[in-house]
Amino acid sequence: MEAIKTYLDNVFAAYPQSNEVQALKRDMLANMEEKYIMLRQGGKSEHEAAYSVIADFGNIEEITAELGLDIKSGEVEEAIFLTWNDVQTYLTKAKQSGIWIGLGVWLIIAGVSSVVLLDNVFILFVTVAIAVTMFIVNGNKMSPYASYEEISLRLDSNTREKIETERARFMPSCTAMVAGGIALILLVVGAVTVIDFPIPLFLNIVGFSVFLFIIAGSYSSAFDILLGKGDYSNKEAVKKSGRIVGTLAAVYWPVATAIALWQLFIGNAYFWVVWPVAGVLFGGICGGIAVWYGTKDKDNK
Repeated sequence: MEAIKTYLDNVFAAYPQSNEVQALKRDMLANMEEKYIMLRQGGKSEHEAAYSVIADFGNIEEITAELGLDIKSGEVEEAIFLTWNDVQTYLTKAKQSGIWIGLGVWLIIAGVSSVVLLDNVFILFVTVAIAVTMFIVNGNKMSPYASYEEISLRLDSNTREKIETERARFMPSCTAMVAGGIALILLVVGAVTVIDFPIPLFLNIVGFSVFLFIIAGSYSSAFDILLGKGDYSNKEAVKKSGRIVGTLAAVYWPVATAIALWQLFIGNAYFWVVWPVAGVLFGGICGGIAVWYGTKDKDNK
């Protein structure tokens, strides 16, 4: 029976999930289940019965044409169908991506702390160079999955259930990482205000907290992308806002880096503050763009 359900999920994955399509799918499943049971009672094995039912299924295009759902007409939204193996590969890559990005950011912060500790900018340039290389390599590895954020993903019911199960298993760890990172930052900020706490150690602890945030956020976002939840419930808005954010980032971060380096060379010991402030501002800008496009798309519907 599971083979029949999976087959129907795959067949209907390319069609818009309207009420009419869902009703047609349910009716077909009921009819196929009835025939499957009759064949099993007639002495056929599970495999033989399922194969026979699927073989007699008929032409899906002829059936859906009666509902005015012509997949070749361009009326069906662009979509990608994913198997459970595809999902497992993507989740593994997303977890690895979060680790590499988090390590790269932590490395940059460690380079900044070395300038404060050793008064030597060379180590900072080395750590930034290594981190940028990590970001580029990671970006290339994740580029095949970039379309997942912008295009609707079709999942059969079994695969969706497995993703939901994996997500439920991960959420306690995600909460622990975020809570742990916040607790560390609060502790070191409190320590700085009451004792002569070493700034390099402060920066490295903050870097580790950011590392935890990025891992948790990357893996959590991967589940949202697959299930079409959270920020990815409206992928058309994500696609539009992504273009704006990408263009903005290409200008924004070089300017922020130039300001930080200028502050360093004029002898400002707090030059490193430019990056966290720029990060917070950029996050707010990106969030605002995403909200604006999401609201605009809803108003247009």
